[in-house]
Amino acid sequence: EEASRQVTIDGIQRAVAETFDVRLADMISRRRPASIAFPRQIAMYLSRTMTHNSLMEIGESFGGRDHGTVIHAVKKVSMELIKQPGLKERVERIETQLRR
Repeated sequence: EEASRQVTIDGIQRAVAETFDVRLADMISRRRPASIAFPRQIAMYLSRTMTHNSLMEIGESFGGRDHGTVIHAVKKVSMELIKQPGLKERVERIETQLRR
């Protein structure tokens, strides 16, 4: 476990932005079109599941959002991962990439 690289919120944001073809700046922007908002939620979900950061710290890293926004993102993405096998696959690929 210790041998695996430390996963950071910044690393997650970069990997998600690349995978979903959005700009890194969109991860922290206030803009809310679904094309940006959903990848942002995925990055919040991964930040929650792959780092030891608090909900507040995660929210701060995504443009000063509050912890409730992070909780909502985690719930939404968890549901979508069950409904969309293709999405689950993409997210698992990001996780693998981050752990390398």
